[in-house]
Amino acid sequence: MNARTRTMAGSGARVKAAPARRSAHQRSARPVLPLRAVPEPESSPMPGEVTAAQQAAAASGPAEIPAAPALAPGQGAYVDGGEEAFTVAKISFGTILLYSGSGLLSLGFGTYFHFIPGDSISALALIYGFPATLLGFAFKYAELLPVGCRSTPEALALRDVQATDIQTQIRKDVTRFRYGDEQHLDEALERIFTFGRGGGVPRRMSPLLVGVREEVFEGGLYGLVLEFEHKERFELEQWEKRIGKVATFFGPGITASMEPVAEGRGAHGGADIALVCDGSGAGRGGGDKGEILPPLMPGLKARQT
Repeated sequence: MNARTRTMAGSGARVKAAPARRSAHQRSARPVLPLRAVPEPESSPMPGEVTAAQQAAAASGPAEIPAAPALAPGQGAYVDGGEEAFTVAKISFGTILLYSGSGLLSLGFGTYFHFIPGDSISALALIYGFPATLLGFAFKYAELLPVGCRSTPEALALRDVQATDIQTQIRKDVTRFRYGDEQHLDEALERIFTFGRGGGVPRRMSPLLVGVREEVFEGGLYGLVLEFEHKERFELEQWEKRIGKVATFFGPGITASMEPVAEGRGAHGGADIALVCDGSGAGRGGGDKGEILPPLMPGLKARQT
């Protein structure tokens, strides 16, 4: 045995024998652990992508909108519900001043240039004609036209019996000329929609009152319906979540409800807000609703004008 052979023999004594390879049967007998499903990370939807929740909401249909109480059957055709008696509020002061001032100016210039006789009144006509014309233009610029009021004969019969003071005040205010207001019920809408405040509606999106009507609702109850036209991007849910506030503001003695209107109210539709008497008789006999003033001293009740 040479040196190489002895070296290999010596090293073989020190190296342990390799374990025998397992058979196929033994390998298959090993327990197989179940694979655990690794949840995929949630990814935010891409812009314009419709999520599963949105698809389910669309399939379920739009949210239910509270409807106005049913109308009493057998009501007659609508008639003019305006005040029968003549009042100064029914006159446009801008039109009166503009026409009278223009007439005085025409008379003054005509007599001054001897187109018509009456030299002695030319100065007087010009003195009064100029300011009257300017005031006429100013009133016409700030003028807010009245809206129409339609009524059924049955509602007219119940007006003096059931209508609350606030309902009467609303009907009279919106059916006369007003000056300096941006729109009818401007103060009421500002308090209801809280223009320019957190959670409120921008003033440029405020609904526009285009008419009122008087109807008799189920149970023989008098109701005043406010017809609003919506502006672009105004949503019906703004009415839905504030309908309780509408009833509180125009109360007491009424219930408020909303009914959407799609046709005949401009490009963006509108809504009918029904202020219906609740039959309790509250809110009658107190005159017009005055302005609430702060108490004179802490602990006292608020004052009302």
